[in-house]
Amino acid sequence: MNTLIRRTRLRRALALLIAIVVASTGTVAGTASPAHAGLIDWVDSLEGPTPWTTWEGGGQGDGVAGYDINGGVAYSGLNDGWLYVGNGWAANRIRKPLASMSPRFNCSAAVWFNVLASGAQVGLQIWDPNGWRVIAETYPWVAGGGYRQVYITGLNLQSYGEIYLQVIYGNNNGVRTYIRFDHMQLQCYY
Repeated sequence: MNTLIRRTRLRRALALLIAIVVASTGTVAGTASPAHAGLIDWVDSLEGPTPWTTWEGGGQGDGVAGYDINGGVAYSGLNDGWLYVGNGWAANRIRKPLASMSPRFNCSAAVWFNVLASGAQVGLQIWDPNGWRVIAETYPWVAGGGYRQVYITGLNLQSYGEIYLQVIYGNNNGVRTYIRFDHMQLQCYY
């Protein structure tokens, strides 16, 4: 039996098992979101020896983007990224081809931020590289003192062949602040 057929049968069996658990308990253990019949999940936690080969960092003013490799300060795994700004902005983005994610009309994107100050307004953006326009964005205030998740829900990505997921932080008060990020995730439910 070919691998594609086995995977399809496995996904259907898993979806049935999830439906049974949800019907009997009303929740799926370990999740904070409603249960769905199926899930396509992609995560990049900046692992590997060289995350800068898949992530693109930049900034303006004194903004700098970089990485902690095996630094012991990641949300998950060993590596994380950071943005450092006093006057300007810094961003880091990753390209995500979407051909393997179908359907993709009920999607969400999330990333974990660790603000190394009392708090900061941080951004998560979804970009269409065909014309470089923002598809979706959020800029919440994130309290300091540990990793906090920032997310965007209700994304319809059916008409996009690829997207860029970007974290961004800007500051103009002259107080240089580090913002760490980790565990970029894109999920599509069906």
